[in-house]
Amino acid sequence: MQIKDRIEKSPMSRRQVAIIAICTALYMIDGFDVLVMAFSASHVEDEWGLSGAQLGYLLSAALVGMAVGSIFVSTVSDIIGRRKTLLIGVCIVAAGMLASFFAPGYGVLVILRFLTGVAIGTLQSTISVFASEFSNAKRRSTALSIVSIGQPIGGVLGGLISGILISHYGWRSAFLFGAVVTFLMIPLVMKAFPESVDYLLVRRPSGALTRVNQSLRAIGQPTVDVLPEDVASFEAKSRFADILTGYNARRTILLSLAYFVLMGSFYFANSWTPRLITASGFTAQDGINAGVLFSVGAITGGVLLGLLGARFPMRKVLAVFFVIGAATFVVFANSTTGSLGWALFAAALVGFGSNAPIAGMLAISPTYYSSEVRGTALGLVIGMGRVGAIISPILAGALIDGGWTAGDLYFLFVIPMALGAVIISLLGQPVLRGATPKASAPAP
Repeated sequence: MQIKDRIEKSPMSRRQVAIIAICTALYMIDGFDVLVMAFSASHVEDEWGLSGAQLGYLLSAALVGMAVGSIFVSTVSDIIGRRKTLLIGVCIVAAGMLASFFAPGYGVLVILRFLTGVAIGTLQSTISVFASEFSNAKRRSTALSIVSIGQPIGGVLGGLISGILISHYGWRSAFLFGAVVTFLMIPLVMKAFPESVDYLLVRRPSGALTRVNQSLRAIGQPTVDVLPEDVASFEAKSRFADILTGYNARRTILLSLAYFVLMGSFYFANSWTPRLITASGFTAQDGINAGVLFSVGAITGGVLLGLLGARFPMRKVLAVFFVIGAATFVVFANSTTGSLGWALFAAALVGFGSNAPIAGMLAISPTYYSSEVRGTALGLVIGMGRVGAIISPILAGALIDGGWTAGDLYFLFVIPMALGAVIISLLGQPVLRGATPKASAPAP
């Protein structure tokens, strides 16, 4: 039995479970870091006397950096390895958060937020690849769904902690907290994470046999005397060409489109749900509560999709959840004319419907590519999602200025969510087993 077949069929060891847990914790930190500027925005604005445009650039800097990191930088994980990329990314995020604590002015903070965003974008795609490659076929969908909900959990917990810190010690304390927590993750990653077996088998770096056996021992697998001969060689210069030509081109286009429409819809709902609650005559605190419930719904959606994905073909589950997500946008658009309780429930519902497909996308996307281009491919498709996340709030604002109501926009975003279901239905079978448990043959 080949090395990868044995890992795919074996129960997950304690080390593999620990790897998934640490990947989830890293996603939680990323979720906090993405939102820490939003938590601190009003205080930074007051201290430095920023204009609305300046504040907008400050809030967007990390998102733009994340898109750049996902699309252009995450490919390094296919070149230098998943573990090294993770370590460098975590170090840069920690350093960026610490430097933000000492930021002397607006321009420096914008640059730091952009650079930290680049590291986060690189980390997120690499974490998903790493978690996928260290999961077995049976638990892969569930494991990746669990990892994905780390981001909204980090946002919720980070919001609660930041609120307390900022009220007592000022906005810089939130960045210091993020830096300390991120620095604490570095020794965990160094100790718990071996290098990816998939990467070592394909790239064959110096000492590959020894390193493969170290990774196998770490996850409780038997060592080997020689490396398999049937792994095709791969030229680094063709990495982007490989995912954009041939059969991979179809996969990349479909997954990128799905991420684009999904992340655009999610970030629109995430940005506008609290505002629509307040604009409908409820209090500012009701809007805050709606935002919290949105995140709670998002976490619940990710968990439920992961559980269902372990029992049924993930691709079909994901398509169904896109349709459910579209329906929740309709429900929320009609909710704000009723009672506060119904509006808050609908806010949780739209969080559920817009985030659950994100968990599914993170679960299936790594399985559609071979190991030699997996980091590059996932970075590209997630990066396209980040582009959608940047564009959708801007588009929403322009339409509001043009006379649309926020409620009308929720009906508009039903279209991309429904389109996502069609796109997923057009995908073929994955390369890795576990995304669609009933199918074992690789895609042509």
